[in-house]
Amino acid sequence: MSRAYRISVSESIRRHIRVEDGIAAPLELLDILPREQMAELLAAELAGLGLERDGNVARRIDDDGLEIHVDLAEGRVTVKQAAEAEVELEEERDGRAARPDDAQAKEQLRKAVRRDLERKADARQEKLQRELTAKLEGKLRELQAELDGAVNRATGEALKRKAAQLGEIEEISEDAETGSMTIKVRV
Repeated sequence: MSRAYRISVSESIRRHIRVEDGIAAPLELLDILPREQMAELLAAELAGLGLERDGNVARRIDDDGLEIHVDLAEGRVTVKQAAEAEVELEEERDGRAARPDDAQAKEQLRKAVRRDLERKADARQEKLQRELTAKLEGKLRELQAELDGAVNRATGEALKRKAAQLGEIEEISEDAETGSMTIKVRV
């Protein structure tokens, strides 16, 4: 009758995790004036929100690392962010072997422990990714109100310019609460 010997292994893993995510959404910018002019009006409004223009893109990077990119030509906003974490995991595991110095049994046990540690590290990375995605969705909802205001102001200015092209503007009345505008034009 053979005797079973207890073997023990200890493994650790250290991993630096970095995840990135981005979400894009359209801006509802009406084509009241030619696209280039609408982009100029939008860029001016976005500058008031701290976005700096670089060609056809307005950008801002917030203190928490959130990157906001507005494609002025396409009328599309993209928010991006990255997150990092250090993962340190350790595990000890006991097993059985036919001999006290069974290197093969010890290596198999060591590989099993490494696989489990890798799975745990991957699970932490997936969790960090889910948390980042949820955070970005919330940030985009918050940012959408700011961007909608900028789009509305750019649209209002475009309407005024279009009305001036049609004839002489006699009266403009704006309701700040409802966001409505009435323009009387003599043609």
